[in-house]
Amino acid sequence: MTLIGRYRNGGFEAVADAVIEFFDRREDLQRPGVAFGPAADREPAKQSTDISLVAIDRSDAEAFALSQLILRGVNAGLERYLQERPLFRECCPDQELFVVPIFNLQHYAPGEGFKRWHCDWTIGEEATEPVHRVLAWILYCNSVDEAGTEFHWQDHHEPAERGKLVIFPAGPSHIHRGRVNDQQNKLIATGWINAGSRDAYLTRLAAE
Repeated sequence: MTLIGRYRNGGFEAVADAVIEFFDRREDLQRPGVAFGPAADREPAKQSTDISLVAIDRSDAEAFALSQLILRGVNAGLERYLQERPLFRECCPDQELFVVPIFNLQHYAPGEGFKRWHCDWTIGEEATEPVHRVLAWILYCNSVDEAGTEFHWQDHHEPAERGKLVIFPAGPSHIHRGRVNDQQNKLIATGWINAGSRDAYLTRLAAE
């Protein structure tokens, strides 16, 4: 069985449309989304314009409502993923996984992208606790030819199709990069799924 799960329905399409509308309207939240690889690299590994959402922050009612909508959609996708692959839950600490309530909207202008091969598991100390990441997720918000996600070891290109949620392992088994389109814009929502208890994570987050 492939470990790349794909889910599409009218609900995910509605979430994708809501993300596009929100991103276009909320220029005040947009920030450069540059990431660099090894120090020797002169070119950034990723070029984008991002909005970060926190699904437990109620200070911006509109952002909170969208983050809750996305969170519900990804949770539904995660449940389907785990039903299809029950060993994932059984082998995780506490037999639990949860969608991290901090995630990003990422807009790629023509020629931009996450061009460097990478995986989503790291040992950093960010609030998302990347050392606990088991899975990553991407929701493609618009359909763009030749602009999806390339998976290195699987020799696979996942097309960018409006309203498609993709869930896949966060570790080196699924090294990936974005395929760059030089003519069209691409917008995604993306984040992570960690092992362990969501309640315990929220307790640690509140203590920081």
